[in-house]
Amino acid sequence: MELQSQSLVVVPLSDEERLSGKLTLEHIGQAVAALHRDGLVVLENAVDVRHMDRLNGILSSEATEMAKLPTTHFNNNSVDGRPTGNMSQGPPLVPEFMYDDIWANEPASEVLSAMLGPNPVVNYVNGNTALGGFDGARQFVHADLTFNFNPMPFGIVANYYLVDASPANGSTELWVGSHKNTTFADCRNCTEEVSQDFGIRFELLEERRAYAPPIQPVVKKGSVVLRDLRVWHAGLSNPSPDPRIMLAFVHTPWWYEAGAKVVLPESARSKVESWASRTHAPVSYRAHFVPAELDHKKVKFTPNFNSRNKGYNSVLPDLPMGFIFPEPESEAAAKPKNVTA
Repeated sequence: MELQSQSLVVVPLSDEERLSGKLTLEHIGQAVAALHRDGLVVLENAVDVRHMDRLNGILSSEATEMAKLPTTHFNNNSVDGRPTGNMSQGPPLVPEFMYDDIWANEPASEVLSAMLGPNPVVNYVNGNTALGGFDGARQFVHADLTFNFNPMPFGIVANYYLVDASPANGSTELWVGSHKNTTFADCRNCTEEVSQDFGIRFELLEERRAYAPPIQPVVKKGSVVLRDLRVWHAGLSNPSPDPRIMLAFVHTPWWYEAGAKVVLPESARSKVESWASRTHAPVSYRAHFVPAELDHKKVKFTPNFNSRNKGYNSVLPDLPMGFIFPEPESEAAAKPKNVTA
């Protein structure tokens, strides 16, 4: 098979587009076409870099402390068993730092609405930090799906690198176009017995590598990377001295009924509801509000992206269901509030 060009489509937003939150028709068309073809697109100049600098200052200063906490989740599913330095680190859950252009970015929401339908729903917020000083270790190649799914766009993550990202500081390895024609059968844990052997089957990786090898992109600060959850990817180590932090917001269609929900402080309710009720590019959060302040360093994040929609599930491919992450007991017992327009 002929070698395919593997590069990210970068849509350069004007300052007017960023400030108004409204993309030109040409840019919407380019972004939507790229997402369908490649499973990925970069919206450049979509975020006020001052907001990213502020968040990076907070989270970078906490990274070393977080790495020592027993509650911190490390993504050490490496090929050779070595630590990758890749850990989960979510954003501050304080209204002051829940910036509109990151938590509910309007240019991204325009594209997401064109892909998923109106009023996309965020049901997962977290972050991925590649700690500095690691070199050589890497995650298994995987998709962010551990369960059976339909061959359609049903989940898109908006990723925000808080600094310029490149191979020099551990940008994520991406297998461009790998979402097309992939099914749960491509995953190693597609077995009759429930398995947590997550990742893409090794023989499929070598087969695809021959004609469509992965890339490790360069992404400018101020960008948002939209990625279909079906795209194969892997976290790589960060040899630079400073942590590389990337925030993640998973969006699904309004009808999807995802299992996950976002735990937020009651003090953020009005802000979250304003994103859902705005007339242009609304975005909703499947949120459970709690009266207390939340320490983002200790909040549990569950990547439960499966659908509870019985109609959707009735036409799934004839494959095992796979592994579904259980909800934390404290969240499962609480009644979540869907914030909708």
